[in-house]
Amino acid sequence: MADEKKIMTTDAGRPVGDNQNSLTVGPRRPIVFEDFLLFEKMAHFNRERIPERVVHAKGSGAHGHFVCTSSEITKYTSAKLFNAVGKKTPTFIRFSTVGGEKGSADTERDPRGFALKFYTEEGNWDMTGNNTPVFFIRDPLKFGDFIHTQKRDPETNLKSPTMNVGFLVAFAGIATPGDNSFLRSRNSRRLPAHGRFQQPHIELGQRQKRTVLREMAL
Repeated sequence: MADEKKIMTTDAGRPVGDNQNSLTVGPRRPIVFEDFLLFEKMAHFNRERIPERVVHAKGSGAHGHFVCTSSEITKYTSAKLFNAVGKKTPTFIRFSTVGGEKGSADTERDPRGFALKFYTEEGNWDMTGNNTPVFFIRDPLKFGDFIHTQKRDPETNLKSPTMNVGFLVAFAGIATPGDNSFLRSRNSRRLPAHGRFQQPHIELGQRQKRTVLREMAL
């Protein structure tokens, strides 16, 4: 019997027509809520535990305070943690590697992520980001596939350079963000001395909030 071509399907057995692009309202437009494949794919990715395949698994954190040092920011926001010069807000920050796992070294060449939590009088404000200005991919549908290339193979429990290079050539190589991130991975951004030497970039392009870390008093 001739080998039949394998077809990727959803949990319900429906063939997947496109596994590389999210459903949007148009070119370079927002993703629609009806993209059930994206939700299903990310749901599987978020629950993978054996072997450990989640991102930012290895990290360290510290408690401190955010101190508002300028009144200029009140032009752009009404958030109460910025409404008075000298005002202190309890804060927690966590730095992490992206591909590292439990027990991995802090000295590995890897992007660094950070997470901030401000305990404000109006509620908790969470902020996350990486120390790279251009993300690895643009379409979130590719996120789980990319992270799998950085983690251990579920069959061998070993890291695979074949998966890493294969993804770069097949997916990241055809997109500018992938090329940009790969080249940046060869410089000092991937080997910061410690948290204070990171160049933080807030997710979703909110780079104007980079000043938050500069004002941290840990």
